[in-house]
Amino acid sequence: MVFLLLILFTFVYGEVVAELNGRKITEKEFNVIFNTFWKRVVHLSSVKPTLKEKRVFLMDYVSKLIVLEEAQKMGLKVSEKEVKNFIRTKVGVNIKEKPVLDMIKAEILTEKLIDRLMDKEKVDFSEDKLRAYYEYYRREFYYPTSVKLLGIWAKDRKTALKVRENLLKGEEIFEEEGVKVGKSSWFSLSSLPRKVKRNFPSISKGSVSRPIRINGGYLVFKILDKREGGIIPFERAKPLIKKRILKEKRKEVFKRWFMNVLKDYRVKFYWENL
Repeated sequence: MVFLLLILFTFVYGEVVAELNGRKITEKEFNVIFNTFWKRVVHLSSVKPTLKEKRVFLMDYVSKLIVLEEAQKMGLKVSEKEVKNFIRTKVGVNIKEKPVLDMIKAEILTEKLIDRLMDKEKVDFSEDKLRAYYEYYRREFYYPTSVKLLGIWAKDRKTALKVRENLLKGEEIFEEEGVKVGKSSWFSLSSLPRKVKRNFPSISKGSVSRPIRINGGYLVFKILDKREGGIIPFERAKPLIKKRILKEKRKEVFKRWFMNVLKDYRVKFYWENL
């Protein structure tokens, strides 16, 4: 009987991947949450996760459980509208699974919690601070050469050649049957597919591409404008610098708070059971 109990205890113990204040998170519970989150949010594909990714997720999951508990103590809440807005803007796919919704709620609560903590913090946005940050991270304020492209879809090659001819003449193209005019957008030159770049006679303002065959038709592009790459001037970079400093400060404040709160929690991981 004692031997049987020992076997049962070993089996149950082996299933535990983490403990949080006595609450056991089993391998089964973790896999349900992880697999759901992985497929629904992270990859939306059959890419197989690595052991390292699973370990990082487990640590993140435990930290979010702590955030959920602490946020409740602080009276912080999340509305359904906030959850739906988060899903719409940051996830892009419909989410119904409760474990994933809980993770999303914890993400929103983390930001609310940091907002409250930041009320007591001072952020240095002095000219000297901004200038020092800019000089130290100067290379990170480089922007690549970019082109503003207008794309026009045509139903067949003959129509596409006519569109190209009119674009070369500087004429405006209007939508009609067999022709769709896209919205002009900026793209970094390095991000343009080779198939697009090689169909331009030259990468210069006003240049029009040869028709590019795609499924169901042809695309013709015109370069409406071009910006050469370089370092963003300090005055223009100021808003970006402030955002970066604020983001780093928020991370620092949350980390400090979390490490302090963590003292009240007993956390243990059983990596061998993942």
